[in-house]
Amino acid sequence: MSKTNSINNKSIVGIEFIGDLKKCDSAHLKKIRKDALKKKVSKLVDKYTFTELGSYYRQFDTGLTGVIALSESHVAFHTWSEKQYVSLNVFICNYSTNNAEKAKNLFNDLINLFAPEIVEKKELIRKFV
Repeated sequence: MSKTNSINNKSIVGIEFIGDLKKCDSAHLKKIRKDALKKKVSKLVDKYTFTELGSYYRQFDTGLTGVIALSESHVAFHTWSEKQYVSLNVFICNYSTNNAEKAKNLFNDLINLFAPEIVEKKELIRKFV
């Protein structure tokens, strides 16, 4: 079964993108403030017509965590400036609409906010059965 056909299958829950963002500039990560990042992430969520239900951001001495609940599922990230690393997760449901391309574009735009030199990506099709 092709990926396109599998997305339209009603057993498909959605698509999930997992990213390990490596060799991010430590100074860049340290400069990111939660309020500014929250606005940027919300704009990107809106750009791709997903519905933000709420979010939680926490600034640490050496990093930042963000979890954004969407009507379509969630976005989550954790930064470690001292390790030049960001973990990123975007999970978007495809049950009633094929959101795969929008989810991929959102994931890529989020990656750009952290400016990594190396990106290791995984794409998962999530299924009920």
